[in-house]
Amino acid sequence: MTGLYIGSTIPQAGKTLLTFSLGLLLQKAGHTVGYMKPLGKNPQRVEGIVGDSDALIAQEVLGQNVAPDVLSPVMMPQNLHALPLLRPVAEQNGLEAIATAYATISQGKTVTLVGGTESFPGTGHFCGANGLGLIHRLGLKVLLVERYRDNAWYDAICFQQKELGQALVGVVLNDVPEESLRDVHNLLVPYLGQNGVQVHGVLPRCPALMGMRVADLAQGLSGYIVAGNNAAARMVEGFIIGTMQVENFMLYVKRNPARVVIVGGDRADLQLAALSAGSPCIVLTGNLTPSELVRQKAEDLGTPLVVVKEDTYTVARTMSHILKCKKLRDLHHIQQAVALVKEHLNTTTLFAALGLRQAEAYE
Repeated sequence: MTGLYIGSTIPQAGKTLLTFSLGLLLQKAGHTVGYMKPLGKNPQRVEGIVGDSDALIAQEVLGQNVAPDVLSPVMMPQNLHALPLLRPVAEQNGLEAIATAYATISQGKTVTLVGGTESFPGTGHFCGANGLGLIHRLGLKVLLVERYRDNAWYDAICFQQKELGQALVGVVLNDVPEESLRDVHNLLVPYLGQNGVQVHGVLPRCPALMGMRVADLAQGLSGYIVAGNNAAARMVEGFIIGTMQVENFMLYVKRNPARVVIVGGDRADLQLAALSAGSPCIVLTGNLTPSELVRQKAEDLGTPLVVVKEDTYTVARTMSHILKCKKLRDLHHIQQAVALVKEHLNTTTLFAALGLRQAEAYE
């Protein structure tokens, strides 16, 4: 049986995306796949048992059915008030609880995927189950997923190669902007190879994966839809702040047809301009409802208007956080994620590095 830990040196690098996509590809190749996320971060109660919400979704995608507290044996404290609840003995028990759950999940499987939490290898120290301790205790191989950054992020990858040695089977580079793909393929991939790190895939940035439904966005902003409710399921990607002159503003909106417009609730001129330019959704700040003219035009065009309490700056900051931390929770995004990984992940080199057979073909 092969155990593979999927981690990253930074949070929110795309671990969940790669984990369930790889799991599905392994199943397609005829392997029996187990999955667990040792350290849960997002608590969700299922029939009285607390587990990690993201892990529960990944488990559902992979067709596995184990108890939430086996799937994620240790839950990370969510705030400072929870810290006193950690007993000193937890530092000894955390790793063993994970090992017991891993033994249960991996039984009869050819591959067991272990999803990392936050950043590798430090996360988990509070319960004696940091990344290095975990992979050594369970005998796991490691695949790193690293999201593209502009600074010297390759340094952290090379450092982990020195730390992990043969346990590191390689890296997948995720969310690479189109304008950086050439340099990544021609410069970074060879450089990492010269430093003993095999790159098994370069996943280009996919704006559609960053999108979310208007209804979910409204909920995340604690706002309410006052027009265009029939389009609440519309997908939006990113946002534009309406602070410029109307003419320039309309041109910018037209060039970014999937972006939400954030505008002051008292700026009817920009609201009408955004509607005329084809904005998919308009967020009105300051807890100000739109004029009847704006509301009626939005209804006629089927454009959702979302009213929120906060000022424009606060809303933009909150929306940026929501989009950055967005999880893959719906079928549409899951299908897109799997297609992206299937197209750009080199399963031949990865399966070989894991000592697994390769499927003859994927449909």
